[in-house]
Amino acid sequence: MQTLSEAAILALIENRQPVHARLRNGGLSIRIDEYVPLVCTVLHAGTELRDTVEQRLLLNTEQRRQLEAAGTDQLAALLPITLIVEESRLACDLNFSLAQCMRKRLEGRSLWKRPPTKAMQQYAHRRHRRFYHLLDALLDALEHDHGQCLLIDLHSQACRGNNGIFHIIDSQVRLPEGQAVVACLQQQLQTIALPHQDVSTSSGGAEHQGDYLSAHVNTRHEQTLTIPLQIDPVFRDSHNVLYPLMVDALRDGLHSSLYEAAATLARQSTKRPLSGHDLMPSELPPEVLRVDQALKKLAKGLETLLYINPINIAREERLFMRSKGHYQPQFRYRQLRIDPYAHREKLYRLPVDRIRDPALRQLYREVIDALAERIDLLVSIGSDRFLYNSLRYYGEPTAEDLANARFLLHAAERPIETNSPRYSSEQMIPFFEQKAQEWGLECKVELSDRLLAQAMVNNGRKALMVRRHTSASESELHALAHHELGVHMVTSLNAAAQPLKVFTLGLPGNTHAQEGLAILSEFLCGHLTLKRLKTLALRVIAVDQMIRHNDFCRTWRTLVEDHQCPHDEAFKITARVHRGGGFTKDHLYLSGFSQALKLWRSGNINGLYVGKTGFGYLPLIDELLARGLVKAPTFLPDSLLNPQDSHPEIAYLVNCIR
Repeated sequence: MQTLSEAAILALIENRQPVHARLRNGGLSIRIDEYVPLVCTVLHAGTELRDTVEQRLLLNTEQRRQLEAAGTDQLAALLPITLIVEESRLACDLNFSLAQCMRKRLEGRSLWKRPPTKAMQQYAHRRHRRFYHLLDALLDALEHDHGQCLLIDLHSQACRGNNGIFHIIDSQVRLPEGQAVVACLQQQLQTIALPHQDVSTSSGGAEHQGDYLSAHVNTRHEQTLTIPLQIDPVFRDSHNVLYPLMVDALRDGLHSSLYEAAATLARQSTKRPLSGHDLMPSELPPEVLRVDQALKKLAKGLETLLYINPINIAREERLFMRSKGHYQPQFRYRQLRIDPYAHREKLYRLPVDRIRDPALRQLYREVIDALAERIDLLVSIGSDRFLYNSLRYYGEPTAEDLANARFLLHAAERPIETNSPRYSSEQMIPFFEQKAQEWGLECKVELSDRLLAQAMVNNGRKALMVRRHTSASESELHALAHHELGVHMVTSLNAAAQPLKVFTLGLPGNTHAQEGLAILSEFLCGHLTLKRLKTLALRVIAVDQMIRHNDFCRTWRTLVEDHQCPHDEAFKITARVHRGGGFTKDHLYLSGFSQALKLWRSGNINGLYVGKTGFGYLPLIDELLARGLVKAPTFLPDSLLNPQDSHPEIAYLVNCIR
């Protein structure tokens, strides 16, 4: 943070330049990230005192703590414009007039054992004048640019009587224009979730805080509405030590609440349907881009399937089939090319705390946690710990998932599916190439000997890999195209075009969303088959069997004997869930499809295709799209744009999935 003169700060404001500075000899820090019509002042959080002042005070340390609202400035840390008074109110209280700013008594307590000197009083008066000079210049600029501005004067004091955690001092709010804003603010504050603390709000007057700021602004700035907001000090202990989780929750909650209140005020003059998101910054902050780029570099080499797919799968399948299901395969895996421990340490050193946008900061925290869990997964491949780490990362089937799977497995076979001609992997290549060309997707299609699945998108190479020794019916060909190219390739290409590379890495829950959207695409294109639904159901059953018994042969026999699954298909499904030591990912396909279908039926899901997203992040993605921080998807699945009817039997089964 720079130290600047009053003239230098005024010049920056005049030219609408960002400010992050301390006022030279002024006991004030001012931060302006973007010139939006929302300002927050914190007048009483300062604790700095010059020695000459401290020597004359009558108060001991405990009495000072009661009068200085330490830590309140931290609650405003994510707001776009803040003026934070760093010197103690005991030397100069800016919420009183110039003549009264050096108080003799506060809250009924005498302050001085020796009266302040004339020099001390002159210094306090200079601080008072400079603060209001800067504030006036700032508010003049914001009123000129936006017409109206909201000023929140933030305080912290133990609540008394029936006051809530948040107490709006509405006795100082200018009416009638402030009435709707106060109502909005009260409603927004009520929705803030605090750890281990019920939230309550109140309004009315307040003792001992002073009212000069409100009076000054109400007189000098007719287009600025001032609302003093008092917060109970639930975020610190009796020694002013902060509770980090409580501070985080209050910061995030105030950020969204105050923006919505500012939008309510703005609507009164613009008559446009503004929301808080419309006032938020429309460019990605540099600290977000720095974390994003560093995270992209660290995530290289963490491709789960590359290491979890066995390198000796063909040999072990031959041995298993020769033993007629009595041989326990001994899978071998690639060596990890990264130092997992150094990777994890670097992940948690990324300066995520410098991201001032609450939603983006929380997003990167969750992505880092998910990548750390993925490292644990990779490190434990082939060990007893792998299943535990897989359960942490992918979860396990619920009772509802198992019920859905058993329901689908009881459906009668459809002869039309079993009797249709089949196409070899060599014949599949030109079909996929043609579909990619039709949909405008620039990618390669190649054969591979190292796949368990029929086909898989390689994101890094922008290639669709097809298993060499596989075949598919015409319906399966179309479904595969819409699954792999229509969703996995589409989201890969969209992610590559995003300014934030986190969408190429994958948000938490992206496997659930990606596979759910891909099955939805098969359904919407009209080529979802009963065989495919039963395969998804068998995967759920196989994962459940693996978790319960951890016996490859038993899982395979369950699929073959209880569900009449062909031997080779049963091996592939069993190998998928037993690879690594117990890979639970495959249960997500069916539940992901169910959730994707519900979201598609309830509203617009285009935001989920901006990259490797997660269902739970759709509201955040829609917000980022509205703010212009994320690009709208260039490509959308053809099945989403041109949905086709499925066969009535398939539609009935899908509608029965809970």
